[in-house]
Amino acid sequence: MRITILCMGKTREGFIRQGIDKYLRYLKPYADVEIRELKEEKIADLRDAPLVRLREAERIAKSLHSGAHTVALDERGREYTSHEFASFLDRQLESGVKEMSFIIGGAMGLDEAVTGRATTMLALSKWTLTHEMARLVLLEQLYRAFTIIKGKTYHY
Repeated sequence: MRITILCMGKTREGFIRQGIDKYLRYLKPYADVEIRELKEEKIADLRDAPLVRLREAERIAKSLHSGAHTVALDERGREYTSHEFASFLDRQLESGVKEMSFIIGGAMGLDEAVTGRATTMLALSKWTLTHEMARLVLLEQLYRAFTIIKGKTYHY
């Protein structure tokens, strides 16, 4: 399976970058995973949030592959336990999905143009995470899901 993680901005925190690199290595036997960091909008005023989300949505739309199962990470999405997420991922594999795109918005979140077009809406947590931290959490949960699917001992 090919997995693309589309996210706004670069990962600036070194410890998060290290964690991302670690889980990208761990995921190699299970999936071809690519992180695409798109240019994020500068935020001068919080009142500009709708415009920021819209401009970022345009960049996201241009970067999506047609035919990919798109998963928008949004607080209004469905929350899964690790086993439920593994079952979700396994169902996609069994149904013949070859490519999935996970979309992580910037500091202002995702525009309705993105969430409305997504095949699936996923919430990582009820907590608010930085968009950098969300990348790391998603990668760890993808790795955990694949180890659950394959019966490996990472998840006890």
